[in-house]
Amino acid sequence: MLVIVVYRFPSTRPPADDEKVFWQRYATLWQTRVFIASAYDYQQLVQFNSREVVFAPAQPGVGPATVRLALPATLHLADRHSTPEVTITKNGHPSLAAVYYQSTLRPKLLYKLSIKMGWGGYELEDVPV
Repeated sequence: MLVIVVYRFPSTRPPADDEKVFWQRYATLWQTRVFIASAYDYQQLVQFNSREVVFAPAQPGVGPATVRLALPATLHLADRHSTPEVTITKNGHPSLAAVYYQSTLRPKLLYKLSIKMGWGGYELEDVPV
């Protein structure tokens, strides 16, 4: 009798992959909301809190539905002063903001999310603690 053993790969991703997926999903949602604001004249809000990032229309019921992007378990808002909300105006220009995140995978660095003037610009950079 021939015995065949099937190896099953773990179904969970490493925590570092969760953060990478979060930032990729954030980029997609951000670009989509900038496009919607400028193409359809629907002002958008992006709210940052300790559990999630919320992408919502400025006027409820006008524009696309609210989307909630949960933070991965390894990522938390840092103690530094972060802007809790960004407005993306009807021309696609966001309000200036800085949001800091701390990763348990990188304890000596912070992620600094800088929302810049201009058509939907932002930058994600590492900042020493």
